[in-house]
Amino acid sequence: MDITHQLISIFCEIDDFCKELDNYFSGKLLTGPTKSQRGPECRLSISEIMTILILFQSTRFRDFKNFYQGFVSRYWHDYFPSLPSYARFIVLMKRVIFPMTLFTQIKGGKRTGIYYIDSSCLPVCHLKRSKRHKTFDEIAEYGRTSVGWFFGLKLHIVINDRGELLTFKVTRGHRSDCQEAQSLLTMLEGLAFGDKGYISKKLFDSLFQQGLKLITRQRKNMKEVTRTAYEKQLLDQRGIIETVIGHLKHHYHVWHTRHRSVINAMTHLIAALAAYAIEPLKLSAIQLLTAY
Repeated sequence: MDITHQLISIFCEIDDFCKELDNYFSGKLLTGPTKSQRGPECRLSISEIMTILILFQSTRFRDFKNFYQGFVSRYWHDYFPSLPSYARFIVLMKRVIFPMTLFTQIKGGKRTGIYYIDSSCLPVCHLKRSKRHKTFDEIAEYGRTSVGWFFGLKLHIVINDRGELLTFKVTRGHRSDCQEAQSLLTMLEGLAFGDKGYISKKLFDSLFQQGLKLITRQRKNMKEVTRTAYEKQLLDQRGIIETVIGHLKHHYHVWHTRHRSVINAMTHLIAALAAYAIEPLKLSAIQLLTAY
């Protein structure tokens, strides 16, 4: 897709969402005396800020400053006539984290009855520098994955069998997958597939009562569980969520270790997830099954 056409298409979709959101909250929010803010008012709309952040994740730029100053300001100034300086835009970014989170959830995929759940570590710095790290000092925690220890946060996601993002959650690095699976899989029915990190009888029973069967690989010391051939084949396709996580990391640059602000880091993370929700990978576990 042409980048200009992509710009217009994403902006129109986001702007329609922002208008509906404003209409929904109109008259429902608490009002009262507010402290006057110093400096000029923001002339960029919420939808314009969201569009710029999401398009940054969709492009090949790795540095937001170069993207903003070298590309947006130079080539898209006609589309954003009230574009502020880079320093001012960094201050405005935090205003869109709430509407962009709602947009990502609403833009999520369909409930198909087949779901995959997994998590990925989000290191905030190299493990050797964790003692002197300051930005996420009171938020990041030590965690462990199959590849070793890390210091940072965790991203938990749920996708359907088509590779579409359904829901996500960001937690501290020490939180286990089982602790977060309940809230992520609530209100879903059908079959859910995860790795051995989601083995828990309490979690299985709780989800089964709501109509969702959680299926995982078995440990060597576990009793063999009877599964249908259909369930075994779907479990073998659990790698599609690994593909989605890899795509988020390498294409959308969902995380890096150079953040200077927690709020801006979360804003870029949500923008990356929103970009994927708009244009997900075209995957299908069901199509893979027909090839057998």
